[in-house]
Amino acid sequence: MENNVILSVSDVSKHYKYYKTLFDIKKNVIKAVDGVSFEVYKNEVFAVVGETGCGKSTLSKLILGLTEKTSGEIYFKGELLDYKNKKKDFRKKIQILFQDPYSSLNPKKKIYKIISYPAVRNGIIKNKKKDRMEFALEQLKIVGLPETTALNYPHMLSGGQRQRVGIARCLSVRPELLILDEPVSALDVSVSAQILNLLMDLKNETGMSYIFITHDLKLVRHIADRVCVMYGGKIMEIAETDDFFKNPSHPYSRSLLESMSFLTSTRRNL
Repeated sequence: MENNVILSVSDVSKHYKYYKTLFDIKKNVIKAVDGVSFEVYKNEVFAVVGETGCGKSTLSKLILGLTEKTSGEIYFKGELLDYKNKKKDFRKKIQILFQDPYSSLNPKKKIYKIISYPAVRNGIIKNKKKDRMEFALEQLKIVGLPETTALNYPHMLSGGQRQRVGIARCLSVRPELLILDEPVSALDVSVSAQILNLLMDLKNETGMSYIFITHDLKLVRHIADRVCVMYGGKIMEIAETDDFFKNPSHPYSRSLLESMSFLTSTRRNL
């Protein structure tokens, strides 16, 4: 299975030091991520679940190089993940789809410029309007948006359309790993289903791997291959999805599933 590993996180931590008051002599420590280790396989949906503040988003920032690790190592396809190494193009190979489609797109740029910018930045296409427009139209077709979308601004689109634009922007550099940070939490149910179906189709067509960060265990049950449960910056459990829902091994995992069952039964009684 080692040849099938696309991402390996080894004993990674992120600690923040701070003073509680102006008169403190010794700094206190918040362990946002604390000694986390796991692997993500090719063409896998690896779900990371847990309550707000458990370290999910910090973990994604560490993988993306947006914040510096306190300790530990991250490897991509067996090579040390170092975004300063321009020859390896790690920035192209790992992308993120943000949670909020309303704030993740530049409101001053037309859609064709938003989609084509990463391709221009990484030397995939030339910085000419014709090239950028042709490239954007190809990407819009992939995500199921009409060509007329290319000349629109973000405020002219619905939430679902904006998230499709976000997906098109991610795909513009042909990534191998895509981090999905609550990608449908800001959308209504019907639109969420469309976006998730699109993401799964793209995964099957391209062979991409997903790290799916979410609170929604129902979504996890339907789309994830494995589940990673985080609490207090640590990993409580990693299991195959079916095993996790049938027989969770950690008490915290069981409490998450019990809360899911409680909320479901409560809604039915309303």
